Amino acid sequence: MDLTHDIIEYVNCCVGAFARRFQLTMAQAYAYLRRFKGIDFLIDCYAAEHTLSIEDAVEDIAQLCQKHGGRLA
Repeated sequence: MDLTHDIIEYVNCCVGAFARRFQLTMAQAYAYLRRFKGIDFLIDCYAAEHTLSIEDAVEDIAQLCQKHGGRLA
């Protein structure tokens, strides 16, 4: 496997955990995270974020999205 595949799997896992936490569908969670920069953050900061728990990553993207205008908390 290459790094791109690892990043895709990681982002998918985080989107799923985010969806469960906020009771969204995967499509809704992805759209929200794309709109409020959460997906970009997960990709750009993969090297550091993937060393944390998924719960920590979900918390990080939730806070980041709030800073970019997201309303989920």
